[in-house]
Amino acid sequence: MFKYKKIKLERQLNTEFITKDEIFDENVLEQQSIQNEDSQTIMGSYNLNSSHQFEKTIADQCNLNLLELIEEEESDAEDEISDHNTGTEQSDLDNSDDDGGVEDENRKKYNFLLGKDKETKWGLNPPNKTIETTKENINTYLPGVNGPAKQVKNIVGIWKLFFPLSTVQEIVTFTNAYLEKLKLEAKYKRDVRTTNVNEIYALIGLLYLIGLKHGSHFTLKELWCSDGTAPDIFRSVMSLQRFNLLLRALRFDDFNSREERKAFDNLAPIRKFSDDFIDRCQNLYTPGKFLTIDEMLESFRGRCKFRQYIANKPAKYGIKIYSLVDSKTFYTVKMEIYGGKQPDGPYKKSNSAFDLVKRLSSPILNTGRNITMDNYFTSVPLAQDLLKNHKTTIVGTISKNERELPPEFLVTRKRPVASSQFAFTDNCTLVSYVPKKNKNVLVLSTLHYSNQIDANSGEKMKPEMITFYNSTKGGVDTVDELKGIYTTARETKRWPMVIFYSFLNISGINAQIIYKDNNLTNQNLNPNLTRREFLKTLSLELIQPHLLDRLKETRLTMELRQTIMKITKLKTGVVPEEDVITPCSDETGKDGFCSYCPRRKNRKTKKKCRQCSLPVCNEHVAFLCMKCETKMIDNFTEC
Repeated sequence: MFKYKKIKLERQLNTEFITKDEIFDENVLEQQSIQNEDSQTIMGSYNLNSSHQFEKTIADQCNLNLLELIEEEESDAEDEISDHNTGTEQSDLDNSDDDGGVEDENRKKYNFLLGKDKETKWGLNPPNKTIETTKENINTYLPGVNGPAKQVKNIVGIWKLFFPLSTVQEIVTFTNAYLEKLKLEAKYKRDVRTTNVNEIYALIGLLYLIGLKHGSHFTLKELWCSDGTAPDIFRSVMSLQRFNLLLRALRFDDFNSREERKAFDNLAPIRKFSDDFIDRCQNLYTPGKFLTIDEMLESFRGRCKFRQYIANKPAKYGIKIYSLVDSKTFYTVKMEIYGGKQPDGPYKKSNSAFDLVKRLSSPILNTGRNITMDNYFTSVPLAQDLLKNHKTTIVGTISKNERELPPEFLVTRKRPVASSQFAFTDNCTLVSYVPKKNKNVLVLSTLHYSNQIDANSGEKMKPEMITFYNSTKGGVDTVDELKGIYTTARETKRWPMVIFYSFLNISGINAQIIYKDNNLTNQNLNPNLTRREFLKTLSLELIQPHLLDRLKETRLTMELRQTIMKITKLKTGVVPEEDVITPCSDETGKDGFCSYCPRRKNRKTKKKCRQCSLPVCNEHVAFLCMKCETKMIDNFTEC
């Protein structure tokens, strides 16, 4: 830049080369003539023998006059303020806490500040916004339940909208394929049998029940023990061995073709399952006016190439999931799993904050909504792009390293506590607030256009922008807190299971929000169930079909059979005829052996059933009083 000005100076002194960029007005030309006369006077005062000193002196004198001329010229033209900024950058040698620099001169003389990039111009007075709600904040889609979810009123039916039968059938198919592989390696092949849809739903129900008992870190033996200290429902649904086997074998993709897909996708083991779940969350509910973007960190310390370390998170290590959440209802609208640097292919995307926010906010763009975010995501170019091109406003803290910010807003040493400074552009508002000594909070907003202070903040004198940010920033954090209270997560070495547990927690929260919205006017159902009551009802309804299936098992002990009937609220003898259990085999019962005990028990008995005459031991006998026996006989007679 200095070289360019020197060449321009020499051209003006010779007055032989004039370009169209050097055409000045009459005043400038007059000053240029005076400048040339001064140059001649200076030249006459030196001897010819000191030519070197002569040339240096005349250059310095003319350079000084020309800089004064350029400064006077540019102060009258706003479209050339970038040249003035160049001069400001050169003269601002002391970057200390002294407030008497060029920034103060701009503040007093021109009533504006310049960003560190020397291009962004911030006014000190609020713009004249007479309309309370701008066109960017007019909602075009009302919040509420969408599509098929409107017609579903019961708890389990709403939850199955997030995990429909088709998804569970895919899980069953992939899990059975892996179980067949385990069966080849098992010592006792009868212990590795395939699963079905009802059993997978029951497995999920048990995970919810374990979360209700705050047993995510319990030893499972404590929940399956039979000494009277554990709930009976866990042993009634399935054995501990079966529970562990299903968790080990649970798969969400075809493991035979996984290596091929991992060549271009780091999330191949759970790609289709996660994409389908996220699409359903997005399609079943329209969020409100205010939303939050932030990251969740699902705790995981196993092997994973895209595992993250975040020091300020409780888990420290884990898998990061970016989320868009309704700030009022805490419904999770959209998520994106951070998969690290993806290989070349269809799933390779930019991980920059700008592109990430654009992808996460795609469901609500052009609908007049506001997004609250922290300084990891907030930037001036992002705020302007969302406002101008997508009619979406943002409010967020912004990093002091952003080049568009004015340097004066970063100085806090001489500012009093609870003081605020405001700056404005045509579509952005910036506030610098000092909550405590030598601390500074910077908030950028395209929603606010005033410098008002919240009267309810008292002596803290917080700006309205700050209080609005505080009231809407906690959407994702609240979802994290709700997930942690009754979490389904268990310790695992497989990262796809970590995402599966997270989706179970989120589906429980989202399902309750839809349930409450659908039953506000329903007098037969209570829409204001606590989350504990909601999850308890959900888990029992998920378990119920599998319990009825288990009643058909021939080797079930009478104790477990009675417990299952108690849980399912079935009366003795009311089981349908097609569901009546049958003996283990045709040979069982001969020679006085129990018809329902395995042959390896070698259990002999002299008792027989009064109706079918099959031998039964005391474990498979139910005692009835005469009154109940008469009712049972009457029920069978009516059937």
